Amino acid sequence: MDKLDSKDPPGRITVAGEGYSREELAHLTRMRAVVFGDDRKIRLEEVPVPEVGPRDVLLRPHFCGICGTDLHAPMIASFRSRVVMGHEFSGEVVATGEQVHGWEPGARVVVNPNGNLCGACGACREGRLNLCRSAVFENGIGIQHPGGMAELVTVDPKVLHRLPDSVSSEQGALVEPLAAAVRVVRRSRFRLGSSAAVIGTGPMGLLVIQVLRRAGASTITAIELAGFRRQAALDLGADLALDPETEPPTDLFGTELEPPEFVFECSGGQGSLELAVDIVRYGGRGALMGLASRPVEVTSTNVIGKEVDVVGSIIYVEEFPLAIDLLAKGAFDIESLISVVLPITRFDEAFESLANPVSTLKILLHPG
Repeated sequence: MDKLDSKDPPGRITVAGEGYSREELAHLTRMRAVVFGDDRKIRLEEVPVPEVGPRDVLLRPHFCGICGTDLHAPMIASFRSRVVMGHEFSGEVVATGEQVHGWEPGARVVVNPNGNLCGACGACREGRLNLCRSAVFENGIGIQHPGGMAELVTVDPKVLHRLPDSVSSEQGALVEPLAAAVRVVRRSRFRLGSSAAVIGTGPMGLLVIQVLRRAGASTITAIELAGFRRQAALDLGADLALDPETEPPTDLFGTELEPPEFVFECSGGQGSLELAVDIVRYGGRGALMGLASRPVEVTSTNVIGKEVDVVGSIIYVEEFPLAIDLLAKGAFDIESLISVVLPITRFDEAFESLANPVSTLKILLHPG
């Protein structure tokens, strides 16, 4: 399907499929949004247009990515009932509260969904902002606070970042996952010229592959069940792509292939952590970012006997503005990840396509 145009005529915005001036916006009362219901089911609903408080910025989302977290929302306890979903989104400033300064209508922005920092906890005081419980687990946009799968949304201005002219609104919707990919590579302490393996090449794994290539990896091996994702991994920078069912990595690494110095677990699949520890070289390092839907097991003998370092990585800190800067410099191929753009009225089709992927990598939702 063709991608949709993200621009409106000057001075007008689109709400419920109609064009309205900013003055007319004040008289609107209802809009469409993708809502996580009281029964833990996801629906398209008509909801009240958000009120703009004195410290709020009203945005019209342009594009909102669908994350694996969104797909598994019914199984994730942190999703708040009746929240408007969507945490990977770009948009346009429509209006601001009287106490907001520095933001003007028409400004193109991207939202840091984990930017509602408390500023007072130990993590915030230490500069480990990605570990602020208030921001990540209590006030996350699209999880506990209204997100971007809607025609309008209000946010605190502190979560906003400007999009440079060289970064499209479609690219802006992938700033959030790119920032997480940059973070996990930095957390791994990856070294120029080192070898790496990436387990799981959905959108996150494909972004990690691109970051590793830019970071100077000597060889990158992708490990992925789906053939179309293996091909995408090769297209975006992997040197080799293995199907773990027909080419068992535990058989190949150490015999035909040199064990990788770094392994990035991006799938959260059962057995993936065990596989990461099995294939990494002695004294190597495993970095985990894939969230498992249920507990996983790993044999401690391999971790200890091979003296493997295992690190976790969650979201980002300074990597968020860094991701914008890297996109502005043309450092990554984002467009190849976007399979299709659909209106939010077809969100259920989009969710189904991603839950049972045949050829789909990333879907963006558009409010119009």
